[in-house]
Amino acid sequence: MSQRNLLSFLTRHTRREQGVMAKRFMTIAVVLMVFIPIPAALSEAGVFQPIYPLRDTAPTLTAEGFISPDADEEYYLVIDEEAGEWTYIDQNMFINIRSFTDVVEKQRDLVWYETEIKVTNGAKFVTQHANPEEIGRRFRMAEDFATQIQTIFAISDDFYGFRVYQKRVPGVIIQNGEVLANKSLKEPHYTLPTYDLIALYPDGSMKTYLAGSIDADELMTQNVTDTWCFGPVLLSEGEIGQQVLEKRFEYANPRQTIGMIAPNHYLIMTIEGRNKRSDGVGLVWTAERMKELGCTEALNLDGGNSVKLVFMGELINSDRTYNEKNDRSVTSMITLGTFPLETLSE
Repeated sequence: MSQRNLLSFLTRHTRREQGVMAKRFMTIAVVLMVFIPIPAALSEAGVFQPIYPLRDTAPTLTAEGFISPDADEEYYLVIDEEAGEWTYIDQNMFINIRSFTDVVEKQRDLVWYETEIKVTNGAKFVTQHANPEEIGRRFRMAEDFATQIQTIFAISDDFYGFRVYQKRVPGVIIQNGEVLANKSLKEPHYTLPTYDLIALYPDGSMKTYLAGSIDADELMTQNVTDTWCFGPVLLSEGEIGQQVLEKRFEYANPRQTIGMIAPNHYLIMTIEGRNKRSDGVGLVWTAERMKELGCTEALNLDGGNSVKLVFMGELINSDRTYNEKNDRSVTSMITLGTFPLETLSE
Protein backbone atom coordinates (compact mmCIF):
# COMPACT_ATOMS: atom_id res chain seq x y z
CA MET A 1 0.00 0.00 0.00
CA SER A 2 1.46 3.42 -1.01
CA GLN A 3 1.93 6.18 1.56
CA ARG A 4 -0.88 8.19 -0.05
CA ASN A 5 -3.26 5.21 0.04
CA LEU A 6 -2.25 4.46 3.61
CA LEU A 7 -3.09 8.00 4.76
CA SER A 8 -6.38 7.89 2.87
CA PHE A 9 -7.17 4.52 4.42
CA LEU A 10 -6.50 5.79 7.96
CA THR A 11 -8.63 8.87 7.39
CA ARG A 12 -11.55 6.84 6.10
CA HIS A 13 -11.55 4.46 9.02
CA THR A 14 -11.50 6.72 12.08
CA ARG A 15 -15.04 5.74 12.99
CA ARG A 16 -14.70 1.99 13.05
CA GLU A 17 -16.71 0.21 15.74
CA GLN A 18 -15.21 -2.07 18.40
CA GLY A 19 -14.52 0.76 20.78
CA VAL A 20 -12.55 2.96 18.40
CA MET A 21 -14.70 6.03 19.10
CA ALA A 22 -13.56 5.89 22.71
CA LYS A 23 -9.90 5.96 21.63
CA ARG A 24 -9.70 8.83 19.14
CA PHE A 25 -6.30 9.92 20.30
CA MET A 26 -4.50 6.63 19.95
CA THR A 27 -0.97 6.73 18.57
CA ILE A 28 -0.35 6.02 14.92
CA ALA A 29 1.21 2.69 15.86
CA VAL A 30 -1.98 1.55 17.59
CA VAL A 31 -4.15 2.83 14.78
CA LEU A 32 -2.11 0.78 12.34
CA MET A 33 -2.54 -2.30 14.49
CA VAL A 34 -6.32 -1.90 14.79
CA PHE A 35 -7.31 -0.72 11.36
CA ILE A 36 -5.06 -2.05 8.66
CA PRO A 37 -6.13 -5.45 7.36
CA ILE A 38 -3.50 -7.99 6.45
CA PRO A 39 -3.86 -8.84 2.74
CA ALA A 40 -3.55 -12.54 2.06
CA ALA A 41 -0.49 -11.90 -0.12
CA LEU A 42 1.40 -10.53 2.87
CA SER A 43 0.82 -13.59 5.04
CA GLU A 44 3.88 -15.58 5.99
CA ALA A 45 4.48 -18.30 3.41
CA GLY A 46 2.46 -21.38 4.25
CA VAL A 47 0.89 -19.89 7.39
CA PHE A 48 -2.64 -18.50 7.39
CA GLN A 49 -3.04 -15.03 8.90
CA PRO A 50 -6.58 -13.69 9.40
CA ILE A 51 -7.38 -10.32 7.89
CA TYR A 52 -8.26 -9.12 11.38
CA PRO A 53 -6.42 -10.54 14.41
CA LEU A 54 -8.24 -12.85 16.79
CA ARG A 55 -8.56 -12.25 20.51
CA ASP A 56 -5.82 -13.25 22.91
CA THR A 57 -8.18 -15.95 24.21
CA ALA A 58 -8.26 -17.71 20.83
CA PRO A 59 -6.57 -21.10 20.68
CA THR A 60 -3.40 -21.69 18.71
CA LEU A 61 -4.43 -22.58 15.18
CA THR A 62 -2.86 -24.86 12.64
CA ALA A 63 -0.85 -23.35 9.78
CA GLU A 64 -4.02 -23.65 7.67
CA GLY A 65 -6.06 -21.63 10.18
CA PHE A 66 -8.10 -24.27 11.97
CA ILE A 67 -8.27 -25.83 15.42
CA SER A 68 -5.86 -28.73 15.76
CA PRO A 69 -7.35 -32.23 16.07
CA ASP A 70 -5.23 -32.58 19.21
CA ALA A 71 -6.69 -29.48 20.88
CA ASP A 72 -8.82 -29.78 24.01
CA GLU A 73 -11.63 -27.68 22.55
CA GLU A 74 -13.69 -28.76 19.55
CA TYR A 75 -14.48 -25.20 18.53
CA TYR A 76 -13.85 -21.56 19.38
CA LEU A 77 -16.81 -19.17 19.49
CA VAL A 78 -17.15 -15.41 20.02
CA ILE A 79 -20.47 -13.55 19.90
CA ASP A 80 -19.91 -9.92 20.88
CA GLU A 81 -22.32 -7.50 19.26
CA GLU A 82 -21.03 -4.52 21.25
CA ALA A 83 -17.50 -5.09 19.98
CA GLY A 84 -18.75 -5.90 16.49
CA GLU A 85 -17.13 -9.32 16.47
CA TRP A 86 -18.47 -12.78 15.69
CA THR A 87 -16.10 -15.75 15.29
CA TYR A 88 -16.39 -19.50 14.86
CA ILE A 89 -13.45 -21.84 14.27
CA ASP A 90 -13.27 -25.63 14.29
CA GLN A 91 -11.18 -28.28 12.53
CA ASN A 92 -12.80 -27.59 9.15
CA MET A 93 -13.81 -23.95 9.00
CA PHE A 94 -12.80 -20.47 10.03
CA ILE A 95 -15.46 -17.72 10.14
CA ASN A 96 -14.58 -14.22 11.35
CA ILE A 97 -17.12 -11.37 11.06
CA ARG A 98 -16.29 -7.75 11.88
CA SER A 99 -18.58 -4.71 11.76
CA PHE A 100 -17.56 -1.22 10.66
CA THR A 101 -18.99 2.30 10.68
CA ASP A 102 -17.61 5.08 8.50
CA VAL A 103 -18.42 7.99 6.24
CA VAL A 104 -17.55 6.92 2.71
CA GLU A 105 -17.95 8.27 -0.82
CA LYS A 106 -20.37 11.17 -1.32
CA GLN A 107 -20.47 11.65 2.48
CA ARG A 108 -22.60 8.59 2.95
CA ASP A 109 -22.92 7.18 6.46
CA LEU A 110 -22.27 3.48 6.18
CA VAL A 111 -22.47 0.39 8.37
CA TRP A 112 -21.09 -2.82 6.92
CA TYR A 113 -19.77 -6.26 7.80
CA GLU A 114 -16.80 -8.14 6.45
CA THR A 115 -16.82 -11.91 6.81
CA GLU A 116 -13.60 -13.81 6.21
CA ILE A 117 -14.11 -17.53 5.66
CA LYS A 118 -11.63 -20.34 5.20
CA VAL A 119 -12.56 -24.01 4.85
CA THR A 120 -10.86 -27.35 4.35
CA ASN A 121 -11.30 -29.32 1.15
CA GLY A 122 -14.76 -30.82 1.16
CA ALA A 123 -16.41 -28.14 3.27
CA LYS A 124 -18.35 -25.74 1.06
CA PHE A 125 -21.21 -23.30 0.77
CA VAL A 126 -24.64 -24.88 0.33
CA THR A 127 -27.76 -23.12 -0.94
CA GLN A 128 -30.72 -24.10 1.20
CA HIS A 129 -34.32 -23.56 0.10
CA ALA A 130 -37.28 -22.90 2.37
CA ASN A 131 -39.29 -25.23 0.13
CA PRO A 132 -36.94 -27.60 -1.72
CA GLU A 133 -39.85 -29.39 -3.41
CA GLU A 134 -41.24 -26.19 -4.91
CA ILE A 135 -38.40 -23.68 -5.09
CA GLY A 136 -39.55 -20.12 -4.58
CA ARG A 137 -42.94 -21.08 -3.17
CA ARG A 138 -42.18 -20.40 0.50
CA PHE A 139 -40.74 -17.37 2.25
CA ARG A 140 -39.14 -17.35 5.70
CA MET A 141 -37.56 -14.78 7.96
CA ALA A 142 -33.82 -15.33 7.58
CA GLU A 143 -32.97 -16.04 11.22
CA ASP A 144 -35.93 -18.41 11.62
CA PHE A 145 -34.90 -20.29 8.52
CA ALA A 146 -31.24 -20.49 9.62
CA THR A 147 -32.28 -21.72 13.07
CA GLN A 148 -34.51 -24.40 11.60
CA ILE A 149 -31.69 -25.84 9.51
CA GLN A 150 -29.17 -25.37 12.38
CA THR A 151 -26.61 -23.57 10.26
CA ILE A 152 -23.63 -21.69 11.65
CA PHE A 153 -23.53 -19.02 8.97
CA ALA A 154 -26.03 -17.85 6.37
CA ILE A 155 -26.47 -14.96 3.95
CA SER A 156 -29.11 -13.91 1.47
CA ASP A 157 -28.26 -15.08 -2.01
CA ASP A 158 -28.97 -14.39 -5.69
CA PHE A 159 -32.75 -14.69 -5.13
CA TYR A 160 -33.01 -17.34 -7.81
CA GLY A 161 -36.03 -18.76 -6.02
CA PHE A 162 -37.82 -15.43 -6.22
CA ARG A 163 -37.18 -15.27 -9.97
CA VAL A 164 -38.72 -18.73 -10.27
CA TYR A 165 -41.67 -17.55 -8.17
CA GLN A 166 -42.23 -14.57 -10.47
CA LYS A 167 -41.57 -16.60 -13.62
CA ARG A 168 -38.63 -14.47 -14.67
CA VAL A 169 -35.54 -15.59 -16.57
CA PRO A 170 -33.87 -17.83 -13.95
CA GLY A 171 -30.22 -17.61 -15.03
CA VAL A 172 -27.58 -20.34 -15.06
CA ILE A 173 -28.04 -22.17 -11.76
CA ILE A 174 -26.14 -25.21 -10.52
CA GLN A 175 -26.54 -26.41 -6.95
CA ASN A 176 -24.71 -29.36 -5.41
CA GLY A 177 -23.65 -30.55 -8.85
CA GLU A 178 -27.17 -30.47 -10.30
CA VAL A 179 -28.36 -28.11 -13.04
CA LEU A 180 -31.53 -26.35 -11.88
CA ALA A 181 -31.73 -23.76 -14.65
CA ASN A 182 -29.91 -23.00 -17.89
CA LYS A 183 -31.75 -20.02 -19.31
CA SER A 184 -30.02 -16.66 -19.16
CA LEU A 185 -29.34 -13.53 -21.20
CA LYS A 186 -27.03 -13.36 -24.19
CA GLU A 187 -25.07 -10.49 -22.63
CA PRO A 188 -25.04 -8.63 -19.31
CA HIS A 189 -28.15 -6.58 -18.63
CA TYR A 190 -27.78 -2.92 -17.67
CA THR A 191 -30.26 -3.18 -14.82
CA LEU A 192 -30.14 -5.60 -11.90
CA PRO A 193 -29.80 -8.48 -12.13
CA THR A 194 -27.25 -8.36 -14.92
CA TYR A 195 -27.24 -12.20 -14.92
CA ASP A 196 -23.48 -12.46 -14.45
CA LEU A 197 -22.51 -15.41 -12.26
CA ILE A 198 -19.85 -16.80 -9.97
CA ALA A 199 -19.01 -20.51 -10.08
CA LEU A 200 -17.63 -22.69 -7.29
CA TYR A 201 -15.23 -25.49 -8.27
CA PRO A 202 -14.37 -28.73 -6.41
CA ASP A 203 -10.94 -27.38 -5.41
CA GLY A 204 -12.60 -24.47 -3.60
CA SER A 205 -11.79 -21.90 -6.26
CA MET A 206 -14.31 -19.44 -7.67
CA LYS A 207 -14.57 -17.84 -11.08
CA THR A 208 -16.85 -15.07 -12.36
CA TYR A 209 -18.47 -15.09 -15.80
CA LEU A 210 -20.39 -12.46 -17.72
CA ALA A 211 -23.94 -13.23 -18.75
CA GLY A 212 -24.01 -15.11 -22.05
CA SER A 213 -20.35 -16.13 -21.91
CA ILE A 214 -20.95 -19.64 -20.55
CA ASP A 215 -23.83 -22.04 -19.99
CA ALA A 216 -24.58 -24.82 -17.53
CA ASP A 217 -23.47 -27.57 -19.92
CA GLU A 218 -19.97 -26.14 -20.21
CA LEU A 219 -19.78 -25.47 -16.47
CA MET A 220 -20.73 -29.08 -15.77
CA THR A 221 -17.89 -30.29 -17.99
CA GLN A 222 -15.63 -28.28 -15.66
CA ASN A 223 -17.17 -30.08 -12.65
CA VAL A 224 -18.60 -26.90 -11.18
CA THR A 225 -20.56 -27.72 -8.04
CA ASP A 226 -22.50 -24.47 -7.54
CA THR A 227 -23.26 -21.14 -9.18
CA TRP A 228 -24.88 -17.94 -7.99
CA CYS A 229 -26.34 -15.71 -10.67
CA PHE A 230 -27.07 -12.02 -10.14
CA GLY A 231 -24.31 -9.50 -10.90
CA PRO A 232 -22.63 -7.46 -11.95
CA VAL A 233 -19.13 -8.92 -11.70
CA LEU A 234 -17.23 -6.90 -9.11
CA LEU A 235 -13.81 -8.50 -9.64
CA SER A 236 -12.41 -10.86 -12.26
CA GLU A 237 -8.79 -11.99 -12.11
CA GLY A 238 -8.14 -9.14 -9.69
CA GLU A 239 -9.58 -6.42 -11.95
CA ILE A 240 -12.75 -4.44 -11.27
CA GLY A 241 -15.64 -5.36 -13.55
CA GLN A 242 -16.43 -3.20 -16.58
CA GLN A 243 -19.99 -2.31 -15.58
CA VAL A 244 -18.74 -1.24 -12.17
CA LEU A 245 -16.08 0.96 -13.76
CA GLU A 246 -18.77 2.50 -15.93
CA LYS A 247 -20.55 3.51 -12.70
CA ARG A 248 -23.86 2.05 -13.75
CA PHE A 249 -24.84 1.08 -10.20
CA GLU A 250 -23.71 3.98 -8.03
CA TYR A 251 -26.99 4.65 -6.25
CA ALA A 252 -26.89 4.07 -2.49
CA ASN A 253 -28.29 0.67 -1.62
CA PRO A 254 -27.87 -2.21 0.82
CA ARG A 255 -25.44 -4.69 -0.78
CA GLN A 256 -24.47 -8.34 -0.45
CA THR A 257 -21.38 -9.76 -2.13
CA ILE A 258 -19.41 -12.99 -2.28
CA GLY A 259 -15.82 -13.33 -3.39
CA MET A 260 -12.66 -15.43 -3.33
CA ILE A 261 -9.27 -14.48 -1.95
CA ALA A 262 -7.77 -17.88 -2.79
CA PRO A 263 -9.20 -21.40 -3.18
CA ASN A 264 -11.13 -22.28 0.02
CA HIS A 265 -10.59 -18.71 1.27
CA TYR A 266 -13.47 -16.29 0.82
CA LEU A 267 -14.73 -12.83 1.68
CA ILE A 268 -18.33 -11.72 2.05
CA MET A 269 -19.39 -8.11 2.43
CA THR A 270 -22.80 -7.25 3.85
CA ILE A 271 -23.70 -3.57 3.66
CA GLU A 272 -26.62 -1.95 5.45
CA GLY A 273 -28.72 0.75 3.81
CA ARG A 274 -32.09 2.45 3.71
CA ASN A 275 -32.06 2.90 7.47
CA LYS A 276 -31.43 5.65 10.02
CA ARG A 277 -27.76 4.85 10.52
CA SER A 278 -26.61 3.64 7.09
CA ASP A 279 -27.32 5.09 3.65
CA GLY A 280 -26.03 2.18 1.59
CA VAL A 281 -23.41 2.53 -1.12
CA GLY A 282 -22.63 2.06 -4.79
CA LEU A 283 -20.63 -0.75 -6.33
CA VAL A 284 -17.40 1.13 -7.07
CA TRP A 285 -16.61 1.50 -3.36
CA THR A 286 -17.73 -2.08 -2.74
CA ALA A 287 -15.49 -3.55 -5.45
CA GLU A 288 -12.52 -1.42 -4.41
CA ARG A 289 -12.90 -2.51 -0.80
CA MET A 290 -13.01 -6.20 -1.72
CA LYS A 291 -9.94 -5.79 -3.91
CA GLU A 292 -8.15 -4.00 -1.09
CA LEU A 293 -8.85 -6.98 1.17
CA GLY A 294 -7.29 -9.42 -1.30
CA CYS A 295 -10.20 -10.68 -3.40
CA THR A 296 -9.52 -11.68 -6.98
CA GLU A 297 -13.02 -12.86 -7.95
CA ALA A 298 -16.26 -11.34 -6.63
CA LEU A 299 -19.92 -11.03 -7.56
CA ASN A 300 -22.66 -8.69 -6.44
CA LEU A 301 -25.60 -10.67 -5.06
CA ASP A 302 -29.20 -9.53 -4.56
CA GLY A 303 -29.28 -6.35 -2.48
CA GLY A 304 -31.94 -4.02 -1.14
CA ASN A 305 -34.27 -5.12 1.64
CA SER A 306 -33.37 -8.77 1.04
CA VAL A 307 -29.83 -8.40 2.43
CA LYS A 308 -29.38 -10.70 5.42
CA LEU A 309 -26.42 -11.89 7.50
CA VAL A 310 -27.14 -14.58 10.11
CA PHE A 311 -24.68 -16.09 12.57
CA MET A 312 -25.65 -18.85 15.01
CA GLY A 313 -29.34 -18.22 14.38
CA GLU A 314 -29.17 -14.47 15.06
CA LEU A 315 -29.65 -11.72 12.49
CA ILE A 316 -26.47 -9.62 12.50
CA ASN A 317 -27.24 -6.76 10.11
CA SER A 318 -29.71 -4.38 11.71
CA ASP A 319 -31.88 -2.98 8.93
CA ARG A 320 -34.95 -4.25 10.76
CA THR A 321 -33.96 -2.46 13.97
CA TYR A 322 -33.44 0.93 12.36
CA ASN A 323 -36.24 0.80 9.81
CA GLU A 324 -38.99 -1.75 10.27
CA LYS A 325 -40.14 -1.25 6.70
CA ASN A 326 -36.73 -2.43 5.45
CA ASP A 327 -37.41 -6.08 5.96
CA ARG A 328 -38.07 -8.92 3.62
CA SER A 329 -38.31 -12.67 3.98
CA VAL A 330 -36.24 -14.99 1.80
CA THR A 331 -36.85 -18.16 -0.15
CA SER A 332 -33.27 -19.45 0.12
CA MET A 333 -29.90 -18.70 1.70
CA ILE A 334 -26.23 -19.52 1.17
CA THR A 335 -25.20 -21.48 4.25
CA LEU A 336 -22.05 -22.91 5.79
CA GLY A 337 -21.74 -25.54 8.49
CA THR A 338 -24.13 -26.91 11.09
CA PHE A 339 -24.26 -26.51 14.86
CA PRO A 340 -26.69 -27.56 17.64
CA LEU A 341 -27.93 -24.02 18.19
CA GLU A 342 -30.11 -25.00 21.16
CA THR A 343 -26.94 -25.64 23.16
CA LEU A 344 -25.95 -21.95 22.99
CA SER A 345 -28.52 -21.06 25.65
CA GLU A 346 -27.35 -23.75 28.06
